[in-house]
Amino acid sequence: HSRNTAKSRLLYSKKYYHVLTESNAQELLILSNDKRIHAMKALAALSKYLGCYDIWKSIIQRHQLKWSNEDAVQVFQNITNADRGFSSMVKWLKDALTKLPQSYGNILLFNALTGLRPEEAIQSIKILHNNKEYDDYLKENSILEHYKYPSIFIRRTKKAYISIVNGTILGLAREAADHSYNALRLLIKRKGLHMNMAFCRKVFATHLRNNGIEQEIIDLLQGRSAKSVFARHYFRPDFNHRNITECLMSLHKSLIAS
Repeated sequence: HSRNTAKSRLLYSKKYYHVLTESNAQELLILSNDKRIHAMKALAALSKYLGCYDIWKSIIQRHQLKWSNEDAVQVFQNITNADRGFSSMVKWLKDALTKLPQSYGNILLFNALTGLRPEEAIQSIKILHNNKEYDDYLKENSILEHYKYPSIFIRRTKKAYISIVNGTILGLAREAADHSYNALRLLIKRKGLHMNMAFCRKVFATHLRNNGIEQEIIDLLQGRSAKSVFARHYFRPDFNHRNITECLMSLHKSLIAS
């Protein structure tokens, strides 16, 4: 695991180890989906380390704990939540761009135009600032090849393979200062805004889909492996960079418009 994941596993193990010693998981049932999954992963790792994984499996079965965090009602609410709609997310992003110094705002723009996860976008900018790695990372001035840095972008459950870019997007990265996620978060907070950098990835995906880019291509650009039989065995599109780039430039124009 990455250092952050290992730290999370350890913290959740310390907090919920009594679930194993008491064989009682009722406390986990009232947690949010995300917290419950984190706690379950930590307890699974701890039980294997202690040699009592069979006890953990019996606890899961007895309390009917679910590994999946997909709740149909919650998914529906997320889609229809006006506070998390496309217009609301774009508004937050534009507000942040007007209040932040350009070197910070460019991180958000780069993130929205690549569809990466926040930390991936920051790491990508860091690589682009390194002149020694720049040429190896960038293919034909149009594709960032994240997969060449597996320790950063190819993680066990979260991956990033490639991003489509052009001179404008690369310019945003080069003009963005090498700030950490925490530095950006603290500045956004000081400006009176909530830290919603994850909106950038959602804005990217929604804008591309609304403009006719196939879902399978969006999944690829966001590091999601194809699951359907069609996508895995039959979908072989002509990867038209121009269509995607034009779509990204229309997004960029809308974000910087006053």
